[in-house]
Amino acid sequence: MNSFDPTAYIRALVRPLVRWCLKRGVRSAQVEEILRESFVHEAEHEIEEAKGAFSVSKVSVMTGLHRTEVARLRAADRPQRGAHDILNRVLGLWASSKRYRDAKGKPRDLTHEGLSSEFAQMVAHVSKEVTHYPILFELERIGAIEYVGNLVRLRVQEYTPREDQQYGLDLLSLDVADLAATIESNVMSRDREPSLHLRTAYDNIDPKNLPEIRSWVLKQGAEFQGRMRDYLAHFDRDASERELSERDDDSDERARVTVTTFSYAEPIQEPKAIVPRKRGRKRCTPNS
Repeated sequence: MNSFDPTAYIRALVRPLVRWCLKRGVRSAQVEEILRESFVHEAEHEIEEAKGAFSVSKVSVMTGLHRTEVARLRAADRPQRGAHDILNRVLGLWASSKRYRDAKGKPRDLTHEGLSSEFAQMVAHVSKEVTHYPILFELERIGAIEYVGNLVRLRVQEYTPREDQQYGLDLLSLDVADLAATIESNVMSRDREPSLHLRTAYDNIDPKNLPEIRSWVLKQGAEFQGRMRDYLAHFDRDASERELSERDDDSDERARVTVTTFSYAEPIQEPKAIVPRKRGRKRCTPNS
């Protein structure tokens, strides 16, 4: 078993962040302030998850920050968590569960009027904290559904708005956390099946081929995620058709499986060479 060196993981995570900051003129002081804020907000979230009573002293002990610093940083806006997660879960359940598919295996149109409608019941499977009406509104707003008579039809199977900045940042945070956990697990554990972590990269491609490549990769990735969704839905308690009596146990314990797909294609910009300029000394002319 390899010894765990947290500083090595931190350096690996920080290097691309620093590179990004340098390219955009973000100074270290700004990053340090954000880092302190994140320590405080995440510590507060951990306390909430543990059903504990919040105190500044607890956060101070957890983060190593002084109590007065914790109180100051708590005043900063706290980031929202998973605001879009419920939409993806609803769409995923609709697209993957057999109970919401037609004879051809396609997502079928659902009733949506009233709390006993099929769509309302589907939302209730995903979350008890929100009714189905705001979900319908948001899915219609982004073009994910359409109304056909008194039924609602699924038009897309994933919530991927291209211009929603907050959603993109939510995905960034989730993906970085899962990738870091995957690498740590693979590095530390030799005795069990490793988690998937593969990378394909080529760096001498004609830029005019990028549109074709992007289109092909996007299609292949969508098909791959579709297969993942169909396979994993068989095991998910919400999406599976198996009744409680047919399951292995009625335990409340849960496990999470995440398979993320992304690609990036861009022309390589060679760094601009900056020619050093000669600095001549100004000669002082003696007064005549």
